[in-house]
Amino acid sequence: MRSAPPPLLYLLAFGSGLAALIYEGLWMRRFALLCGGGALASALTVAALFGGLGLGGLLGGRLRAARPARAWAVLEALAALWALSMPWLITLVEPWVLATGGLAPRALAVTVLSLPPALALGATLPALARGLPDRAAITAVYTVNTLGAVVGVLLVPWVLLPLLGVVGAERLAACVALVVAWGAWGLPIEASVTAPGASPPASRRALFAAGLAGLISMALEVCWMRLAAALVGPSIYAFSMVLAVFLAGVAGGAALGRRLRHPAALPAALGMLGVSALLGAFSWGQAPVLLAAAYPVVGPGGMGLVELLLAVLTMGGAPVASGVVFARALDEAGGDDDAATGGLYGVNTLLGVVGSAGAGLWLIPTLGVQGATGAAAALAGLGAALLSRKPGWLAAPLVLWALLPAWDGKLYAVGVYSRVSDLADHRPEAVRRFAEEGWTLRSYQDGLSAAVAVGQSDRSGNLWLSINGKVDASTGDDMPTQLLSGQLPARLSARPQSVFLVGLASGVTAGAVLAEPGVEALTVVELEPEVVAASRFFDAVSGAPLDDPRVTLLVEDARAVLSRAGPKFDVIISEPSNPWITGVSNLFTLEYWRLGAARLSDGGVFCQWVQLYGLAPSELRTLVRTFTAVFPQAWLYETLPGADALLIGRLGDGPAPPIEPIPPRLGPAGLKRLSVGGQLNTDDRPWVELRAPRSQHYNTAPANEAALAAAEDKGASP
Repeated sequence: MRSAPPPLLYLLAFGSGLAALIYEGLWMRRFALLCGGGALASALTVAALFGGLGLGGLLGGRLRAARPARAWAVLEALAALWALSMPWLITLVEPWVLATGGLAPRALAVTVLSLPPALALGATLPALARGLPDRAAITAVYTVNTLGAVVGVLLVPWVLLPLLGVVGAERLAACVALVVAWGAWGLPIEASVTAPGASPPASRRALFAAGLAGLISMALEVCWMRLAAALVGPSIYAFSMVLAVFLAGVAGGAALGRRLRHPAALPAALGMLGVSALLGAFSWGQAPVLLAAAYPVVGPGGMGLVELLLAVLTMGGAPVASGVVFARALDEAGGDDDAATGGLYGVNTLLGVVGSAGAGLWLIPTLGVQGATGAAAALAGLGAALLSRKPGWLAAPLVLWALLPAWDGKLYAVGVYSRVSDLADHRPEAVRRFAEEGWTLRSYQDGLSAAVAVGQSDRSGNLWLSINGKVDASTGDDMPTQLLSGQLPARLSARPQSVFLVGLASGVTAGAVLAEPGVEALTVVELEPEVVAASRFFDAVSGAPLDDPRVTLLVEDARAVLSRAGPKFDVIISEPSNPWITGVSNLFTLEYWRLGAARLSDGGVFCQWVQLYGLAPSELRTLVRTFTAVFPQAWLYETLPGADALLIGRLGDGPAPPIEPIPPRLGPAGLKRLSVGGQLNTDDRPWVELRAPRSQHYNTAPANEAALAAAEDKGASP
């Protein structure tokens, strides 16, 4: 009989989970830069990384080490050493990936980079299980390990990236893992000498439950990520919050599942997974109103806490149920502890990959987020009915799904989170009137990567396009910037024959480019297919640029396109204007602007749309310093006072900056003054992505106007 595990084991398990989630979060960032941020590329990254974890679980359950703790130590050390090598390994494969292009090389690169450490990390718990006394101890270690993962998820954006950057955070996580390996090596844990027995029939039932719970939970997590993006904005903090709530719920559910011994606990937990998902979906439908109502109580500084509380209340139930399912499945699995643990963990993780990819690539684009949530809940009900042989478990989520009201698309399309500081009345009925009255929702689609809506004012007839609730184009106030971002860079170029446009949106900028003399070819890159469809609502204003034979449309990640070898362009225009948004933030770094400069011809011009609201002056200074580090010859045009500006840089000499239809607000000297105190915004130190989300609920435009005025120079021309 094996003795109770030493207390040090739990501390080491916590550190192991902490390091693993730090790795995974940072590697996802690295792979997004290597492969692009498109939905398919993201699905490949998830499949490679988490598929490796699942396979590692299956293989770890087959290890027969006499000293399981030492096997665990070796696995931790291998993953840590790989993490320390990751920057060098990516540098090694990146030229080949960029030179070959295409999806297959990217998939191969991510698999080669992520599979070895993922196999090692996935095998840790099953390998250790052989030395634990019983299933209760295994579940306890799993719970503590998951709690460490929760802390790791939260540390990355709030502490590690600001203090250490990506490389420094990777090194710290590797050091933690090496300490865990050192501590585990000396643990007095030995494997059982009992010969493995045949697994009873319950093993099949346990595998089914664990796999189904993994599939459903990961599908729900993808749905919740999309909901969080539309409810509170797609920032790094929103995504970390969702993942932390998910993992904490699983850990709590696993601890609870240890105490539930009734034979019906497993199907009941699976059924509650579906019911909790539907109740959470109903709550998310009311969340924008609740978020607005909290604003006058907590102020802009307290909104992050309100968002976290909403996430716990609306999302916490389903992951708790999932954790209960895993714990009960482990208890019922039969067979050896290590083999059962490895099998359950592996199946749970591998089917989780299927759930994640299926939700992101098929369910959400086909059924919408609410429909995908309902489908996942129905699947949970079906699983509960099959396990319990009681059809009522299937009926419960189906009936609840039918009774729950559909979400009000207007509440999400209008982006209450982005307007909450502008509301005069935050009472629920007033917020609903603001969101629902005076305009018509022309289109609302959940795309592969974002929710895309088109609305029209009943009074003026103006159209607007929003992505995850943030208005990115319109035929109203945005028109000056949309037109000028096409006109000004073309006029600053000596020969604007070939133009590259990042972001289609309404298509007005594309139309403005095509109207400029001398333009022979326009390449438009748009990440989200639904934006392409939505742009057609603006054809009467934009001139239907997609119908112009000079236009080439690429539905892909712009940074990935610029990274590959290809022709040079005379003008590059980068329209995404929200550097606080995860993914978009990659289009505001030193490395991105260097990629752009490398793809410009001699005398080429780069134009960057920059917002003057929702950014603190320090963040604006950081963007300006970073841009001018690549383009010393640069000008700032304020296209909409207090709202929008264009940073336009040029390589080498060329025409004087145009003063029609508007003159530049700042020239090279003024931008140099404005950049004083700013930092370099890089892939390793993404200062603006980390800080700008905290400025979203503050009125920062007056402070930025003051900063522009202080830096203003009268001789903006070269």
